[in-house]
Amino acid sequence: MSALNSNNTFDGLDEPVRPTPGGRKRRLDKENHKKQQKKKVRHSGGAIIPTVGCQHKAVATGFCQAEKLSPDDLMMNFNKFYERPNKVDQERAILHLLDITRVKRQRLKILDVNKRKDRNMSVKYSLLCSSHPEKVPICKATFSKVFGISKDRVSRVAKYYAETAEARPERRGGARHSEEHNRRRQLIVEHIQSFTCRASHYGRRGAPGRKYLPSDLNVHKMNELFEAQNHAQTSYSLYYSVFTKDFNLGFGHPATDACSDCAKYKIRITEPNLTETEKRMESASFILHRRRAHMFYDLLGRVAEGHVTLCFDMMQNMVLPKTPIGQAYYSRQMYLYLFGVVVHHGENSHQKKDDVHLYVWQENESSKDSNMIASALSDCLKVRLQDKVGRSRGLRLFSDSCFGQNKNMNMVSMLMELRQFFPNLGIEHTFPVRGHSFLPADRVFGRIEQKIRKIDTILLPQEYHAILQQFGHVHVYGTDWEAFDYRSATKECVKAQKSFKISEARMLDLSTNKVGLKTAYNGEFCFHSVLKRGKRWADLKPEILPKRTSVKAAKKRDVLALLGAIGVSDVVRAFYDDALYQVTDNAGHSDEDAE
Repeated sequence: MSALNSNNTFDGLDEPVRPTPGGRKRRLDKENHKKQQKKKVRHSGGAIIPTVGCQHKAVATGFCQAEKLSPDDLMMNFNKFYERPNKVDQERAILHLLDITRVKRQRLKILDVNKRKDRNMSVKYSLLCSSHPEKVPICKATFSKVFGISKDRVSRVAKYYAETAEARPERRGGARHSEEHNRRRQLIVEHIQSFTCRASHYGRRGAPGRKYLPSDLNVHKMNELFEAQNHAQTSYSLYYSVFTKDFNLGFGHPATDACSDCAKYKIRITEPNLTETEKRMESASFILHRRRAHMFYDLLGRVAEGHVTLCFDMMQNMVLPKTPIGQAYYSRQMYLYLFGVVVHHGENSHQKKDDVHLYVWQENESSKDSNMIASALSDCLKVRLQDKVGRSRGLRLFSDSCFGQNKNMNMVSMLMELRQFFPNLGIEHTFPVRGHSFLPADRVFGRIEQKIRKIDTILLPQEYHAILQQFGHVHVYGTDWEAFDYRSATKECVKAQKSFKISEARMLDLSTNKVGLKTAYNGEFCFHSVLKRGKRWADLKPEILPKRTSVKAAKKRDVLALLGAIGVSDVVRAFYDDALYQVTDNAGHSDEDAE
């Protein structure tokens, strides 16, 4: 998997619906249908051998002199006819070989009027001959046999020409009301474009570019709305055809992690007790909230030349052991943590495997706190991306606003320490509006979860590592990287009482020895000194953090009981015995170390 597609429109933000080349369903390829193949063979003369279809003698006065034609002459006429696969062109070729005249005199051979055929035209048939400069006259039977066409087709061509003096046009098939049909299709396209859609949060389903309409809609409802709006009866099949073949749309599930402010404003605006003035104020606040959310993604998409942009986040915990048996739903399981760092190249860019770094550690090795997050990010910047960061003029970081992991002074201290390695590096850390924190890293997590969901049983961390290696570079704690105690080092160097609340920050500027803070995306930074008197950032020397389990005794009992129910091998049992060896009744940090 050399390149992983990334669509840089993010969930939680409405965007207009646009037609998608190819749509959600493929259009019918009629060229490969059996009926179409037979038609091609029929119109190309396949499996037809041109032969003489009569036994007339080639006398000087005979109307049929087919005996003069050699097999090569028959094949020459056959090839000239079928080199035109179009029916209209073929019938024009037939006309060149016919001599059609009006009947000048009719003799009464049959006295019975009902049985008499009063023909109004006379037709003479001929073929080309390579050894004769003029056409060779033949009968109708041979004419039809040479070209492999019916006598009725020849008669229809001659009759139409006798009546109109023109070649017979194509009258088969075709839409009877093509202009009206196309106009109605265009109206349907415009109606579908009047809706707003959202991209998938994690990209878990569908092809790249799939967007989702509100979950309370469906194609039937949209068709009814179209008919009510345009006052025109339209078949459901036509609306469905446009929906699936011109757009790549689905219908999203009801949101479970939606923005609470968005939900609050939507409810307030629809309250019947509000006055018009109050409704306008609520609407204005809602619009302002949405603009702030959009501004975050605008900043994320603007990748300046010479700058490195990183997005990072924690993935949902992976469980060990993963098993489909029913007991697993009622048992506590050990966690494998994953921290992802993605190098972002701007809007509509692709996520390559080399741009994704995945840091993993087990619950029995450490908790999921700011020390581990800061240590993993530090390793990524100092080791994995050392050359790229060293050559850049600035580092732009984007993450969610989780206080216990990303948005705290321990992370600030780590980034200030990073500037000791890269003195000329400017660092900005940007946080989204709450409820709108859908980052490029979530796209990677979605693809990983999609892969893991297809596997019923995973017993060892190495099995997870093998899956993760398909999506990025995997760095295992204790083998590829170490954790440092930034929390203790920060307490020694940073003042406890600060002149700002980091929880209110939208952007941080860490390009100098002072911490620059903005509570809005626009405006100027306000810089604050956070170091204790006599301390410098060079004095920040975090020590290596020893491994310490955060598994509790109750979870240990559940995991061991679950292993017994599964019936694992001795190798798997030995891994869990070693991982849970230090767990006691007093073990214990929680999974999330809130600060």
